[in-house]
Amino acid sequence: MADVLTLTTRRMIIPAVALLTALAGCGGSVTSGESGGGGGGGQRADANAKVYERLGALTGPQRRAQMIAEAKKDGQLTLYTSLTDDVAGAVVKEFTRQTGVKVNLFRGGSETVLQRVLQESDARRIRNDVVETNFLEMATLAQRGVLAKFQGPALGNVEKTGRFDAWTATRFNIMLPAWNTNLIRPGDEPRSWEDLAGPRFKGKLTMELSDNDWYANVTKYWLAHGKTQAQVDQLWKQIVGNAKVVKGHTVMGQLLAAGQTGVDAMNYTYLVQKDIDSGAPVAFRSDDGIAHTPAFPRPNGVGMMKDAPHPAAAILFYDWMLTDGQRALVDEGLTPSTKVPGDKSLNGITLVPYDVRGLVANEKSWAQRYDALLRGVQRAGGGG
Repeated sequence: MADVLTLTTRRMIIPAVALLTALAGCGGSVTSGESGGGGGGGQRADANAKVYERLGALTGPQRRAQMIAEAKKDGQLTLYTSLTDDVAGAVVKEFTRQTGVKVNLFRGGSETVLQRVLQESDARRIRNDVVETNFLEMATLAQRGVLAKFQGPALGNVEKTGRFDAWTATRFNIMLPAWNTNLIRPGDEPRSWEDLAGPRFKGKLTMELSDNDWYANVTKYWLAHGKTQAQVDQLWKQIVGNAKVVKGHTVMGQLLAAGQTGVDAMNYTYLVQKDIDSGAPVAFRSDDGIAHTPAFPRPNGVGMMKDAPHPAAAILFYDWMLTDGQRALVDEGLTPSTKVPGDKSLNGITLVPYDVRGLVANEKSWAQRYDALLRGVQRAGGGG
């Protein structure tokens, strides 16, 4: 999943010329939807609804076989996603291997994916069949009414916290502190979010510029566990006083692995694990194999377009992502939304609730508060 942009950048409107350039760069012909861009209801959406209902009601082996047969008649699938290049490539390759359905892939940051879908929807030129991206963008698309409801037995494998009206969680980004084991001695690593405010991390801590959802969840967690607002504000003041900032979780991890920083206030465990697997001296679990800080699981999910040009392929991919696709995600080191045999991504980790609804309703406010909190903080890695 690509890193989210800073608050200022995220609020910018893409100029028309840039949008046209992006559309041209995707390849393929533009498909003109017959329904309105805001929420379907036209001939294509009505026809698709019948396909989704019919295929969604199937059970047993015939379900997948019938979906594949009709998806092959569709000819292809167009996927928009914010999965990283390596993971997206692996997922597409495995999907095609198992189903025989060709995939046209557009990969970008979650904001880019959202803007593209909305622009095409508003122009009544729906080109994609499915979207797989971060929860906030999925919620926005659901609110705009461009996503179709999915039904099927695969939903029963996903916890209720991962099921939403028009999309379903496929994976989770697990939020935890991480540290360089050459710079932070065993026993000195952070074992709680409060520890980040301690003087031992002065000048060693790095925060990411767009992590307002982490900021919101930690703040609410502290308040729910008895801290006053004044105590919470003081903790954040001390944490920021210890920190430098960086843009992008991947860059953040690279600096940590290289020993240019000592502690990531929060990074995604799948990114840290990739560095661990490559031999980097980093960790998010203590030597006892436990991550002592409570972790927030941020959902990322899949949705299918009401006006999808290839509806059978769309519901096939949705169904696959909640079943066989979960193994593909685990093989790439991600945390799946269902129980997958052999998945070790949550070993030693204690999960606490992630406030999806609160972030959807008040994201702008939290982003502004987080942006203000970090104003004037020095960049890590020699940046301004």
